[in-house]
Amino acid sequence: MPADVAFVAGRLRPFLAGLMTGEQAAWKEHGSPWRDVPRALARYVDGGKALRPRFCYWGHAISGKRAGSSLMRACAALELLHAFALTHDDLMDQSAMRRGVPSLHRQFAAEHRQHGWAGDPDAYGQAVAMLTGDYSFALASRLSATLPPRARLVWARIVDELTVGQSLDLAGAARQDRSAEVARTTAVLKSGRYTVTGPLRLGAALAGQAELPASLVRYGDLVGEAFQLRDDLLGVFGDPHRTGKPVGEDLRSGKPTQLIAAAAAMLPPGRRQLLSRVGSPALTGTDTAELTEALAACGARDRIERRIAGNVRTACALARRAAPPGRVRQALCDLAAAAADRRE
Repeated sequence: MPADVAFVAGRLRPFLAGLMTGEQAAWKEHGSPWRDVPRALARYVDGGKALRPRFCYWGHAISGKRAGSSLMRACAALELLHAFALTHDDLMDQSAMRRGVPSLHRQFAAEHRQHGWAGDPDAYGQAVAMLTGDYSFALASRLSATLPPRARLVWARIVDELTVGQSLDLAGAARQDRSAEVARTTAVLKSGRYTVTGPLRLGAALAGQAELPASLVRYGDLVGEAFQLRDDLLGVFGDPHRTGKPVGEDLRSGKPTQLIAAAAAMLPPGRRQLLSRVGSPALTGTDTAELTEALAACGARDRIERRIAGNVRTACALARRAAPPGRVRQALCDLAAAAADRRE
């Protein structure tokens, strides 16, 4: 088993489970008869690929130092920040599914209906899911506050870039911006840096490094962009049984993706009006199928696939030159491929 996977399974997951058990006990001590929020968050952080902690682990391992308690707290904070981001993202997009099950606000609404509680089930579900996301961010902030000063600066940058990227995502969709520049900036900030470069920087800072080497910053940005490009393709062409999310949500929300930017440049003039349907909440299954076919036929899908492959090749070449020999170098190449080539 790779060292990062063993770290997640053997140390990080038990640490998070213990943290959430303690939080439920604290809620009981506060006098709350219901602990739905910490229970829901405990389930949420018990799943996923843990990519961000794994990149953080290898950012620390570059130094050759042993993983200590500060690395554990940083990786747990990253998982809680991710839970916050996904929960709020599902609320903003009104997504019905996440990881193959109903999204958190849908789960809370269903529980409300099941028990026949007072008020609007959907409003309740959205409010409690928002509170769960806020609570997850609060726990992440609590953990990050215990990190060394240099690591806290990196953490603040991760949060800043995530927030700016999400803002661009919303603003680009509302303005129906189809430019490649906005799509690429959104991909890098909203997902790329927050998934790869930021965690690598955080791990390096925890090991006492003033900054991640420039070549590994470039590695992180390339892999992070490839990760988001794959996410964009899965949102349109993926198998919902594997991705855990309905196909067509990104088209319905009008997210500013590089796939749509490529289509705007590559679709024949007679078919460009198809893009006017992107961002419509009334998008039908027929519309989605026609758009999907057009995105493939014009070559936009292949262009994005080539960009993903090129990013991974360049990133692995950078890792082979910049990372220490042995397991770190190979792990960075393997993790780049895992982030970019996934099918779920």
